[in-house]
Amino acid sequence: MKYLPTLTAIVAAAFFVTAASAQSAKFAAFYEADTVTLAEFEIGIDGETFAEELLTTIRAPKHKEFLIGVSGVANIVTFTEARGRNKAGMSTAVAEGIMNLEVRYAPTGTAGICDSGLIAAPGALTFASRRQELAVTVDLDVIDTDLEDGDLAATLDIIGSVTVALGLDTTAAHHFNFVAIDLPTSGEYDVVACFSGDGSVSVTEAEAGDNHARSFAAIAHRMITVQEVRAVKDSIIDLVN
Repeated sequence: MKYLPTLTAIVAAAFFVTAASAQSAKFAAFYEADTVTLAEFEIGIDGETFAEELLTTIRAPKHKEFLIGVSGVANIVTFTEARGRNKAGMSTAVAEGIMNLEVRYAPTGTAGICDSGLIAAPGALTFASRRQELAVTVDLDVIDTDLEDGDLAATLDIIGSVTVALGLDTTAAHHFNFVAIDLPTSGEYDVVACFSGDGSVSVTEAEAGDNHARSFAAIAHRMITVQEVRAVKDSIIDLVN
């Protein structure tokens, strides 16, 4: 029984240290629910690309790390339509929609962080993407089967075309973790999730008047979370390079 008070004291002390550590942990988050169009491309219409800055602020001492999580609901739409004429070769339509993400950070008040801020590891990445290619080839003959036995069958070409279209609209939630390594100074930092859109559309040149392609990328519900941490020594190995 003489060991019981000592054991109780140790458990109580451990609980106090754990509770104190939990209270001192720093955590910040920012949430957006609106939908932002990042890119839209269509044959004959120039595509536009936008960047969305999702920002939160957190204070940290020098030589700490930020563990950063970025979540978002990605919506990508691709549509392709190709018309194949008989014996005219392959006709194609291609649509690609891409959503990119980069996390940057800088002392609070820094302007243009998505352009000039420090880059969190592992750097820029593709958050969501899809490439859709539709190809049509038509090669048909008509054979006259009414000829008498012994006569050569007459082969006639078909004049006409076949049009095929495919549209895909997908929405999915994605998440990725980033790390801001060895903060250069102490103080408040702005942490920014920089979403951007890209894409392309193309059709077979000879069929440009008939074929069609469109791509669209948007980001809906999204959240950035930032936690101040201290990485285990030598556990972060060249994440950026």
